[in-house]
Amino acid sequence: MLNRILALGWFVVEAALVLVILCVLLNIILGAEGGAFIGTVAGNATRFLQAIPPGSFLGVVLIVVLYLWYRARSPF
Repeated sequence: MLNRILALGWFVVEAALVLVILCVLLNIILGAEGGAFIGTVAGNATRFLQAIPPGSFLGVVLIVVLYLWYRARSPF
């Protein structure tokens, strides 16, 4: 039961991330013609990423890359 809840939670998180990325890309392509929702989501994502210090963002990216690299190399 817990595994199903965790799987559903991860599915929701992944779907939300895809929605944000899609809105940012559509905002780049369409600009102001994209609509209020796309512009608002893209603006919020942009402001959030600009508020994070570059060193912190780089550190998180490096940790994720190292984790994925280690996981790909481990036999388990």
